[in-house]
Amino acid sequence: MLGGEHAVWTAPGFGAWMEIALAPPADLISFSPDIIAILLDERFSKDDARSRIDDAVASLAAAFPKAKVVVPDLNALLSDLGGTAHDERMWKLAKMPWSMDALLEIKKLFTPVKKVLALDFDNTLWKGVVGEDGVDAIVPNVPLQREALSLKESGVILVALSKNNQEDVAPALRDARMLLHEDDFAAMRVNWDAKSLNLSDVARELNLGVDSFVFVDDNPGNRAEMRASLPEVAVAPFPPDLSLYFHSAALTDEDRMRTAHYKAESLRREEASRLSLDDYLRSLDIKNEIHLVREEEFARVAQLAQKTNQFNVCTNRWTEDDVRSFASDSRHLIFTLHSSDRFGDLGLVAFVHATIEGDAAEIVDWVMSCRAMNRRIEFAMEGEVERALALRGVKKIAATWKRTAKNNPVENLFDSCGFELVESTPELRRYKRFM
Repeated sequence: MLGGEHAVWTAPGFGAWMEIALAPPADLISFSPDIIAILLDERFSKDDARSRIDDAVASLAAAFPKAKVVVPDLNALLSDLGGTAHDERMWKLAKMPWSMDALLEIKKLFTPVKKVLALDFDNTLWKGVVGEDGVDAIVPNVPLQREALSLKESGVILVALSKNNQEDVAPALRDARMLLHEDDFAAMRVNWDAKSLNLSDVARELNLGVDSFVFVDDNPGNRAEMRASLPEVAVAPFPPDLSLYFHSAALTDEDRMRTAHYKAESLRREEASRLSLDDYLRSLDIKNEIHLVREEEFARVAQLAQKTNQFNVCTNRWTEDDVRSFASDSRHLIFTLHSSDRFGDLGLVAFVHATIEGDAAEIVDWVMSCRAMNRRIEFAMEGEVERALALRGVKKIAATWKRTAKNNPVENLFDSCGFELVESTPELRRYKRFM
């Protein structure tokens, strides 16, 4: 289940996890994981195994200091599933303790990358019901608000979904006791509609997939409705352990400005609703800066490579060390694109990675953030890349699009840029272009 978006290493054999944790084998060390998950179920985790969990985690943390080691509380995670979390047939046949529904819930901890935290208000962000008790009677849930604020500062987008009246909620968010206020949320839906409908609406507004959302609500009925209506959404048990869903990484300037980016995007959509596409794009006064990657951009380029799915022609997942290595190799060129308009700075939103051999080049990566799509800036990028390659003596360029689960939007990218199609299958398209 995880292999579609991640490289995955699993322990060989049955029940060998403790031995591997205490003495990681050479192939695991060379694999160099980013996340290590120990998934324990009470059916096959003996008391002595649970008592040694701390030893296992300490050993793995020492062996892989850059990795995040997680031991999810699966009883809590799967509590909403009740008896359907386990499948007696699979337990008898293969010692697999979890049902398919449970496996899907566990999968959501790790893929795809979670970008949005959707929060309820009453009895979630604060204790009490503001519409009934009044602002003075409610008590802030300080630990949850503090964790949400920290996640926002690390680039997670906060949205609010509350069955409430706006006139009751607004004073609560202005209350000095609250750590979170209205400006901390990129979008809010305060009404009496189903939470799943509101989450879908917010996803469209932010131009993000619903599978990038984590939903937190104290009400098991709301959690069940969300899980039934939008099974792609990660529904956290309450109280939530949000660190399981949002895996920390090096912060970039774009992370710190993400909420501001999405609020500016809301203003752009309002403008777009009143104009034709051509008039809208002209009204934006778009400015692009394209140059070879700089050292301070390595982390952001790696982040785009690892997280971007829609505008990603080959979906290669590079690390920051990979980007640094490419930048120091004259056979590789990485071009970055910064974009801004009259509503604000979008930051570093795209990169193209090309390799050169003699007078031939190949575009091996073309990646752009979803927030910069549909602005036609890819043509500015293509023109600058071709100009730079020509100055280096390149006379022909090859390019490839490889199908993944989500990159259909760029299936015809190279066609639109004037490349010649030389091979086409349902899963792959190869191109060439002479300079």
